[in-house]
Amino acid sequence: MQHQYILRTFLGLTLAIAAQAQNSAIWVPPQQVNWQWQLTSPVDLTVDAQVYDIDLFDNDASVVKALHDKGRRAICYMSVGTFEDWRPDAAKFPESVKGLGVSGWPGEKWLDIRNLDALKPILDARFDLCKAKGFDSVEPDNVDGYTNKTGFPLTAADQIKFNTYLANAAHARGLSVGLKNDLDQVAELQPVFDWALNEQCFQYKECGTLLPFINAGKAVFEVEYKLTASQFCTTANSMNFNSLYKNLLLDAPRTACRTVSATPAVAGVANAASYSTKAVSPGLLVAIFGTNLGAVTFDGVTAPVIYNTGSQAGVVVPYSVAGKTKSSVVVTNNGVASAPFSVAVADAVPALFTANASGTGQVAMLNQDSTFNSASLPAPAGSVVTFYATGEGQTTPLGVDGRVNTSALPKPVLPVSVMIGGYSAEVLYAGAAPGMISGVMQINARVPAAVVASGAVPVVVSVGGFASQDKATMAVK
Repeated sequence: MQHQYILRTFLGLTLAIAAQAQNSAIWVPPQQVNWQWQLTSPVDLTVDAQVYDIDLFDNDASVVKALHDKGRRAICYMSVGTFEDWRPDAAKFPESVKGLGVSGWPGEKWLDIRNLDALKPILDARFDLCKAKGFDSVEPDNVDGYTNKTGFPLTAADQIKFNTYLANAAHARGLSVGLKNDLDQVAELQPVFDWALNEQCFQYKECGTLLPFINAGKAVFEVEYKLTASQFCTTANSMNFNSLYKNLLLDAPRTACRTVSATPAVAGVANAASYSTKAVSPGLLVAIFGTNLGAVTFDGVTAPVIYNTGSQAGVVVPYSVAGKTKSSVVVTNNGVASAPFSVAVADAVPALFTANASGTGQVAMLNQDSTFNSASLPAPAGSVVTFYATGEGQTTPLGVDGRVNTSALPKPVLPVSVMIGGYSAEVLYAGAAPGMISGVMQINARVPAAVVASGAVPVVVSVGGFASQDKATMAVK
């Protein structure tokens, strides 16, 4: 069991696959974007929007995943400056931090944001929940308490300190964060927030205060409730705002001042382990690059999606491409299909996952004692190492798209051989990686006794005469 845990943990790191910088970087909304703000549930997933701002507590991870599967982004709404008695964590707020009621909102009270010792553990847990559910960004609400009658002598400095904590808390979890309203502090807070959201700035003639975000190349989301679209949309578009007309319920209906094309496009398809773009094979894990990416098909057959950032998607090539010489890739986002993108098909295109997800250097490998193979933990000659690849092609029994293999582990139809340090290695096992999605191959091989060099030596896997990428190495001693 411990070996399985280590295996999954390590491969999980390498299956950042093509995610590399994409997955490690914080997603920030583009300045011009289609968006939807719905705080009621269930969320209407049919709205043609690239970004959805939805409630943290009313939506579980499956809703966020459904949005991601369509190539969309999800913003996590939560009130941080007020207490709401209907929230599941309401009992955690001590009475000492609850102030006056929020006008017009029964059950809601302002919070004493000066008392971070009491609030931080509760709010940190909310940020953690946003991250755990898979959200991409956070909308912390009610962050201008110092301008309201809260029951506490809050100052502008108190608000700056609290809002800066919020921005740092989001970024520490890999989430971007928006500044909600708080117009008087835009100049000071713009550098630490990634985007802005404002309500009714056209009605109150204060939209100019948001221009520091626009001038910094950041998105401004804006909503009007009482003005008609014809009264503000032309100006909103000229200011480069992403403005909507909504009703105060913040349910699904909306009128967008402008639309930003959500037509998907495929720019490239690469082997997820080596980044080769020469060909795909049945069951190959690939990274698809493009814009507005959503569901992916190969010749009309849906490909299992591992992740989708909108500009990059990790998918598994369907086994139905076996026997073909080329395949047509199409991405569909909200019912709109991309132009076909043609890729060559080979029987096998083996590639080794590397520890830094670059396709070169140290292979993602476990030593015989279950430690990660590395320069500081090399494998001795004669020991057995375990490493991972994709692109082995069709299997027996036949590969099943999207299946997580736990028993009757499929093995490649074509023979598998391994070279370590220029010497043939004994292959003890080559087949599906237990507990992993079909298309991930595990190889157990013995380091040849003839390998006497110490340090990094090349590793090459061949499947039916098709060899893996150059410059993949492992550490030996």
